[in-house]
Parts: sequence; structure tokens; C-alpha cells
Amino acid sequence: MIIALDGPAGSGKSTIAKSLSQNLEIEYIDSGAIYRTLTLYGMRQYGNSCSGFEQKIADFFKGNPDFLGLTYEEHTQKMWLDGEDVSSAIRHPEVTRQIRHVAGHAACREIVDQKMRQLANSYSFVIDGRDIGTVVFPDTPYKFYLDASPQVRAIRRAKELNIPLKGPAFKILLRDIAERDTSDMNRDLAPLKRADDAIIIDSSDLSIEGVLEAIQLEIKKIKESRPSAP
Repeated sequence: MIIALDGPAGSGKSTIAKSLSQNLEIEYIDSGAIYRTLTLYGMRQYGNSCSGFEQKIADFFKGNPDFLGLTYEEHTQKMWLDGEDVSSAIRHPEVTRQIRHVAGHAACREIVDQKMRQLANSYSFVIDGRDIGTVVFPDTPYKFYLDASPQVRAIRRAKELNIPLKGPAFKILLRDIAERDTSDMNRDLAPLKRADDAIIIDSSDLSIEGVLEAIQLEIKKIKESRPSAP
């Protein structure tokens, strides 16, 4: 079973994906950790900067697919580079600063997509993103598009950042979310898009528990209507 959750920034898809995987007792794929692992390799190989070396990084992993490993231990994802557990090393702040170069490169993204498709042969999992149901796993019947109004998403973000829900700072946050939506939907690489057969879950007026209940109900319906669905 592959459950794809797509949606705009602030829609809560990562929180929902992790909780859903726990409820269903399946794995959660942190795709960002895979990009971080490619980034760490690039930093080690090319002197702490991946800028300008993205194609070389992609070419290396394309030619050496076993160099990149991903396993689960008690539902915890672990990342490996040539047999080394790098699950902690990839969280270094410098990796965080460098990841944008790798994540924004088409060939590197294809390496990550292929790794996730490979994992589908061994695990059932939930994965969230912006093009999971349209590009990475278009054939899974379990596709959901999690959405919420810009106002609600801005409120959620403001609470995380301890920003007042009224005033100039909140208005800037609301504007930034609207601009991010436009950018994500219109970018050339991995644009935000809802799959035609994805089920829309509007979380604007739902709690986390309410969203989980709605998704799990839809999963049950899909299974009942498609007995052969994995």
C-alpha cells in the first residue's frame, strides 16, 4: 500500500502523513532525508558545497545505486552511505543550507524518486509532497490532496512562530503563503498539482484527528471498491 499525500505549504500534510503511518502501522518516508543524504555525499566529495556539482552527484548515484541505503528499525527511518549510518550526520545545519542545490536539480530528484519506487517493493508506506500522486506514484489508488484556506494556513504558521494573529506581521505571513502557492504551482520542476483522481481533504475546519478519520474512511472505501488494491 502506497498512500500519497500532496498539498500546499502549511496544509499539515507532513503531520498527517506521520500520524497516519502510525495509525496504520506502516512506514513513513521522509523524502527530505534522502535528499540530505545525497547532499552529505556531495559535501564530502566536493568540499562542503554542492553548488555546481549536482549533475555529478546524480551521475554517481545512478552508477552506484547501492551506495545509498534506506532501512527501517521499529518504524524509524535510517539513512546509509556506503554502509555508514548517516541518520544523524544529515541533520547538520550545513547540510540544511546546502540541500536546496540538490533538491532543485532534476537529475537528483529522479534519483530520489527512483529510490522511493524501489522501496515500494519492500514496504507499505505514507509519503507526502507536492508531486507524489502525479509524478512519483501516479498508479497508487490511495491519492489524497490535503488543502486548507490561506487564512487557516497562515494562522497555523503564526502559532508555530508565536506571531500575533492580527497586525502587520500576520499580513506579511499571509502574503508570503499566497506567493508561495503561486510559485509552487507554476515552477518548472516538480510543481504542486492535484492528481485528477486524488481525493481532496479540506482541513480548514478539521482537527488532526478529523483529517485522519476522513482519510482512513476513504482508504476503507477504496479497499472495499477495489478488493485487489494492495
